[in-house]
Amino acid sequence: MSPLFSRRLIDGYLLRLMLPRMGAALVVTLVALLLERMLRLFDLVTGQGATIGPALGMAISLVPHYIGLALPAAFCIGVLTCLATLSQQNEVDALEAAGWSLRRIGVPFILCALVLMVLSVALFGVIQPYSRYAYYEIRHSVLTSAWNGRIEQGVFVEAGADLTLSAAAIDPTGRVLDRVFAVQKDLKGEVVLTARRGIVVPEDDGKTVRLLLREGVAMTADGSRLDFDELTLERRFPADANPFRPRGDSERELTLAELYTLSRGEGVLPPEPRYAAELHARLIRAVSLIGVALLAVPLGVARKRSPVWPRIAIAIGVLAAYDNLIKMVESMADLGRVDPVLGLWGLCGAFLALTGLIFVLTPGQGALSPVRSLLRMIDLATGDLRRMLGRIGRRGGDGDKGGAPG
Repeated sequence: MSPLFSRRLIDGYLLRLMLPRMGAALVVTLVALLLERMLRLFDLVTGQGATIGPALGMAISLVPHYIGLALPAAFCIGVLTCLATLSQQNEVDALEAAGWSLRRIGVPFILCALVLMVLSVALFGVIQPYSRYAYYEIRHSVLTSAWNGRIEQGVFVEAGADLTLSAAAIDPTGRVLDRVFAVQKDLKGEVVLTARRGIVVPEDDGKTVRLLLREGVAMTADGSRLDFDELTLERRFPADANPFRPRGDSERELTLAELYTLSRGEGVLPPEPRYAAELHARLIRAVSLIGVALLAVPLGVARKRSPVWPRIAIAIGVLAAYDNLIKMVESMADLGRVDPVLGLWGLCGAFLALTGLIFVLTPGQGALSPVRSLLRMIDLATGDLRRMLGRIGRRGGDGDKGGAPG
């Protein structure tokens, strides 16, 4: 077997171990983020009397955004847990005995980071702007579209600009209502309507909905009361009363090419710092994936007999702090207080330099390194904390042996 073939075989083996772990971390993070958002989206669409279709459409439109948020952490966890497993099973020892340094073991992960960087440029530069616009377009249609004649039990529905409906009980079709409550607004004020029974009848033209109320009471703003056996309310809606705005109202809806044009002042709008800040913030988020690999490799092999969770916590803490720094510098660049090129790329350079230094100063899993020293300090601190809690617990147990006075 040639040395080149064996190197490629080992590189492929490392990537095959890492990619499923990265995929699992990415899926778990996406599901957690989407579930939290789906609850709010369902509240939004049900409050407008719409079906769950728009909520699913908005959730799908948010997937590229959440992938961009979760990808660095998922990639870091994939590399870290892959190397931690290999280290605990002594496979890293075998590679080092065969002449592979830790820097050489990290090569396939760095190459993977380069591939993910290219994919991230496409994600941040093209897919996310269009998906963000699609999300707001669906949201706008839910909030401004005509009422389709369906309401949810116990939910207040805006049936047009001047009528709010709710019902205590609804049949499966959503058309027959029990114990109806409605508030209608007119030039004289609000009229509150209650009825024992209601029937919703949408017309064939799709622009008119009639609400038949039976055995009810109407209370006007001046305190007058009107009992009725049957009352019909009719709502008419225009076909397109409020069309959605064109894409590009926000810089986050612009592609990288459009941001580059506007940042140079070549578009219709005058150049503004926010366009350059958004452009460079997206680019450095993609480039920073290289630093994620440089950070995860030393963390994966440091102190192989210690648990993995402290290393994952350190990695997530570093990435979260770096992300918040990007947002802070980007906000300052939006206001023109910081040059976006110097501020954002300077921050990215500092992150790559720090992670690269950690990578270079970790020649192997048994060698002394900054990460190993940090984990040793954490082990000592947690050990002291456990011993202190144990002494407190024993003292409490000794005090209980005397029993309570009779």
